[in-house]
Amino acid sequence: MGDGTTDFFERQACAQRKTRLLILYFALAILAIVATLHVIFALLFFRPLYDPLVFINVSIGVALVVLIGTAWKIDELSGGGRAVAAMLGGEPVYKNTANVRERRLINIVEEMALASGVPVPDIFLLPDRTINAFAAGHSPGDAVIGVTRGCIEQLSRDELQGVIAHEFSHILHGDMALNIRLMGLLGGILGLSVAGRFLMHGAYIPSRSRGHAGKAIALAVAGGFALYIVGSIGVFFGNLIKAAVSRQREFLADASAVQFTRNPQGIAGALWKIGRFQSRLSSPHAHEASHLFFGNGVADSWIALFATHPPLDDRLKAIDPNFQPPSEVAGVPMVPTETAVGAHGALLEGLPGFAVESVRDVHGACAFVYSFLLDERDNYRNAQLRKSGIQDSLREEALGLFARRGEIAVAQRLPLVDLAVPALRNLSSAQYTAFRNNIRNLVESDGEVHLFEFALQKTLLRHLDVFFFKPPEVATKYHSIVTLRHETCVLLSGLAYVGSEIASERDEAFAAGFRELFVDRRELYDVWSQVYKRMEVCNLLQISWALDKIARAASPVKQTILSACRETVARDDVVAVREYELIRAIADSLDCPLPSM
Repeated sequence: MGDGTTDFFERQACAQRKTRLLILYFALAILAIVATLHVIFALLFFRPLYDPLVFINVSIGVALVVLIGTAWKIDELSGGGRAVAAMLGGEPVYKNTANVRERRLINIVEEMALASGVPVPDIFLLPDRTINAFAAGHSPGDAVIGVTRGCIEQLSRDELQGVIAHEFSHILHGDMALNIRLMGLLGGILGLSVAGRFLMHGAYIPSRSRGHAGKAIALAVAGGFALYIVGSIGVFFGNLIKAAVSRQREFLADASAVQFTRNPQGIAGALWKIGRFQSRLSSPHAHEASHLFFGNGVADSWIALFATHPPLDDRLKAIDPNFQPPSEVAGVPMVPTETAVGAHGALLEGLPGFAVESVRDVHGACAFVYSFLLDERDNYRNAQLRKSGIQDSLREEALGLFARRGEIAVAQRLPLVDLAVPALRNLSSAQYTAFRNNIRNLVESDGEVHLFEFALQKTLLRHLDVFFFKPPEVATKYHSIVTLRHETCVLLSGLAYVGSEIASERDEAFAAGFRELFVDRRELYDVWSQVYKRMEVCNLLQISWALDKIARAASPVKQTILSACRETVARDDVVAVREYELIRAIADSLDCPLPSM
């Protein structure tokens, strides 16, 4: 990896394929539990092994216990990343902190968020002096990144950036939701052991019972013991599968971290220091969340199959076979010695200081968003403010920021909106509802929705809605682009339209995206001639309708559609602001990371 010859994308695809296989093994483990209990209970109740009634009853019982245990565990984690961080003893890192190390951490997280096109996650600090980190949440909208105090004290800026980039990979590849599901499934299997202990305790009542009552108690104790043993075996295999899933995901995240930072030395240095300073956590819940961590957060397992992380040497070799550890470790400088922080840092440093300070405060973040929705015309702006319902203090601050709006480049608007997300998550539910209504009133006041307003609602409100309202997961409905050919054409047409005012260039841009689609080209061309050639049909309302439908597509279909969108935008090697705003809205609506442009 260090010599640049390794195909990172091939490594990612391989790890993802193995993960799907391991999830299948988890389902097979449940079936094995059912089969084992079927045999045990058939023998206990003197029934033939081929008795379907015993099998049905056992299957229903196991399913109920596993489902109840899983539902209970998932409900415990329904608070998303913040719930996991609190469970591990994390404390939030506030944007106005005066601690230099914490400020550096905030800057790195913001840099990586801006580079990857996702909202800035909340940051939590664990008290441990060891080196470790994690990302948790159901989606990018409620994600958090947690790091230990040892991380910010012992790592250089490049090394800390490598660790944060690793955690962003878990956010972008959907690992967080998978990790929480694994915790839930393990909780469900553990429920079998809990039910077995309860059954044994409840049935064993010291008495001199004779006859049928004594036999019933004996059978209950025997059945409870069987549940306990089989449940424990299920947890044993469940932990094996969890560890295997985690190991593959860690290799994937390491590879992605190098892609994000273009600096294998950073994450390699962090891994080397883990070997020196350790990564174990003191939280009693560390074992439960062991598969979330950057490094091994619990005691090393004497059985390699139970290790949730690959050996450090294997990870280092995969990242950089020629890695040379630093000659001195003592007294690692708090301030990085690097002469540059890279393109991500340059983007953050290029944002106007007054705007960055505004969006880091909850009051200022609301006013900032309002200021960008105000109309340039005085009479329209006054009408907006009268109808909006914005309180007086916020109204004055929004007008003050509006007066300085010209100091902010058009291309900096959405990045600043991303930076506002952590502050806006601190609104109460009632405050957020009012904030959301105010945005809608400001947008609709002139009777039309502009592209930036559309992008803002799709990026900002979508992620905040997930955080505050926790809507149910959308079921997958479409597994082929053929069934979404019309909607795909709408997106490509919209991107071609905003990318150029010259008809021939629009045709070329659409064709570039069109060639990325693996469908019958003749069939798609028929739709294209209807949609693309009649550009007036492709407005923001149509795009919104298309996105709502594509949001229910399978992940491979979304990936192909986003790749086609990327090719349409990249056709002329220039990403215009309007193109960026639209493709960002598309990616956010589909809960996918922004394609690399």
